[in-house]
Amino acid sequence: MSEEKIETCFICGQKFDMNKAELGYYRNGKFPICDFCADFYRFYNEDLTSKK
Repeated sequence: MSEEKIETCFICGQKFDMNKAELGYYRNGKFPICDFCADFYRFYNEDLTSKK
């Protein structure tokens, strides 16, 4: 069982466990992004790239 790694999302400020996050990641290696924001911006980025 992995240890909790509590981070605060760089975008929304929500606290989350990075080890349990499915989509969470570190932007530029140092800014934590939670699952919700990662999912939202992934959708937003996909929408922008598909219109080119």
